[in-house]
Order: sequence, then structure tokens, then C-alpha cells
Amino acid sequence: MRPFGEFQCMPPKFWALVKYVSQELKYTDSDTGLVRMYSEDEIMNLLDANEHSFEYEIVRSVSKYSQARAELLNSTVKTNLMDIDAARREYELLQSVHTENAYRCKIPMNKQSGDKQHVMYLTAIVNILTEQTLRTYTPHIEGKYFVDDPTKYIYAVDANQCLVGTASRHMDGAYPTLVNPLIVWEIKEYYGTKTFGSRVADGVYETQLDGYELKKFEQYIGHRILHVLFVDDYFTWWVKGKSYLCRLVDILNEGLVDEIIIGREVLNRWPEVLRSVLDQ
Repeated sequence: MRPFGEFQCMPPKFWALVKYVSQELKYTDSDTGLVRMYSEDEIMNLLDANEHSFEYEIVRSVSKYSQARAELLNSTVKTNLMDIDAARREYELLQSVHTENAYRCKIPMNKQSGDKQHVMYLTAIVNILTEQTLRTYTPHIEGKYFVDDPTKYIYAVDANQCLVGTASRHMDGAYPTLVNPLIVWEIKEYYGTKTFGSRVADGVYETQLDGYELKKFEQYIGHRILHVLFVDDYFTWWVKGKSYLCRLVDILNEGLVDEIIIGREVLNRWPEVLRSVLDQ
């Protein structure tokens, strides 16, 4: 999931109206369960009813944006989201690659106990595909190839090696190092949950914070840091959290994250993203 070219660099009042309209007119259609799109008349009637002034061009743009957002989520995103069984199957297909090639990347477990404990499938898939791609493209490099320790901060240093920035949160991965990385990523997987908690909302806001910080770091280090978010679990994101999927599309187009990779899209798209970084 990449930004819509037409809606990048939109002014703050555009995004203010997107959020306002989405909240007031609802993100989803209660009859179909699909993400809603809003007509120009619906938006103008809402603003009139609440005595808000508006610019017609902004209203028209918000209506077009809502259509693009709805079409993306109702088709591509919905079909790419996996449940725990589908994610397990994809992981098991890659597990032999990790074992047979003596990969060094982590295969982390979730924090549950007993029957609920299992591999963090999406994270493991990302780690294995990352090492596989980097080994193929950089066979001369010895070592682990990338950072997969989610307990470490990202640091920014200037041309004089002076520390100018430290991230507020830990990332799930970075390449090539934690210092002035070329690409960083975070993973939001919620397999097996039966309820919808505040941590999903927190995850959206965390991504926004990361985006603001990374943009600030770029001013000092002289290169762009590609920021990628992975999300998965059909029940959490589609059945319960479509409004938060809408918010993810919004922050993607606001420029606070460069790409969002949804569920099984990781299998093909993630190696492509890594290769594009290596080619540059």
C-alpha cells in the first residue's frame, strides 16, 4: 500500500476535513460492512448543518480521496489480510529456508504462555525474507546483515559524528545499522485476539510519532530514511478495526510513513522494497 500520488502534499485543512467527515459520517457502512466513501453533497450538507464554512475545491478533493481510500481498503487490503492459520502456513514454508541456510535472524515468540504461545508469524516472515534478500544482494558481507532487535533505539548523527537525535520508540528492524539507517520498519500483528483493545489505536499513533521523528532526523543526516509499516490479522484490522485502517491510509498519504505492507503482500512486496534500497 503506497500513497496516492494525487493527494500528497495536501494542506492541513484538507486532512482536518478528512478526519472530521470520516468521524461524523462514519468510516463504514453499517449495512454492507464496507468502508464508506462520501459524496460532495454529503460533505457540504454536513458542514452546512454544523455552520462550518468550506472551500468547494477542498470538499471535492476530500470526496475523491474518500473514494480512493474506500476502493483500496475494500478490495486490495481486505483480500491481503491473513488470519493466524494462513500466517502460520506462510511462516512454515519459509522456516526451512532459515534452518537449511543457518540464518541468524530472530524467530521471536509472542508474550503469551501455554497454548496461546506461538511464533510471531509476521515478524518471523519479515526477518527471514530480509535476511534472504540481503544475502542474495550482498553476499560479500559477513554477519547478520541487518538489525532485528526490537529493544534498541534509532540514532541520528551529523557529518561530525555528533549525536543529534534519538528515537522515542524502538523499531522492529533497521538496515544497515541503528545509526543513520537507510530503512526502518515496524510490525503490528495481532493474531489470535478475540477482542479489540486500545493497543491498535496506540499502534496508529505510534506510527505517526515515528514519522515525525524520522523526518526531523533527515534534516541532520543528509539522506532520507525509508519508513515501512507491516500490519496483519483479518479479525483485528478488518472485522473490528476498519476505522484504523482508514487512519493508516491517511497517515500514509500525509507522508508520515512511506509504505504499509498488508498481510500476505509481505511475500512479494517486501523483497522488492529492500532491493530498491540496495540498488540506490
